[in-house]
Amino acid sequence: MDNNAIAYLEKQAMDYHIDVEWTDDLNSFTPPACSVLTRKILMNRKWHKPISIAFQLAHEMSHIINGDDSDFVFYNASFTGKQSVEYKANIGAVKLLVPYYYKDIEKENVNIYGFINHFDVPSFLTNIVREQTKEYYV
Repeated sequence: MDNNAIAYLEKQAMDYHIDVEWTDDLNSFTPPACSVLTRKILMNRKWHKPISIAFQLAHEMSHIINGDDSDFVFYNASFTGKQSVEYKANIGAVKLLVPYYYKDIEKENVNIYGFINHFDVPSFLTNIVREQTKEYYV
């Protein structure tokens, strides 16, 4: 788990008036969830793949930032179609993490697969990572 990325995202959450709560009381396969109406996120500190926790947090934040219609949303890393709220939250997660990850990387040293591997980003988002990375350096 990238604790610096988590701290970065928690600061972003504060800026968006999002409350993030961490728990150790869930089973390691219970995904994080958020309530769009109350602007609260519940994160599972014991998640079985710690490498993906920062991406999960960014994903849940995106549901709230996007103002998704569903009030209570559980994290889902599966491809659900490009028009789904889950896919849009994944795009938002990439957008939130790109500035953090690339802040000290020169354009000529960019490797999108480093980003994907660092945050355990689902492979169906490779083109989104590529697009957002290009946009960051424009």
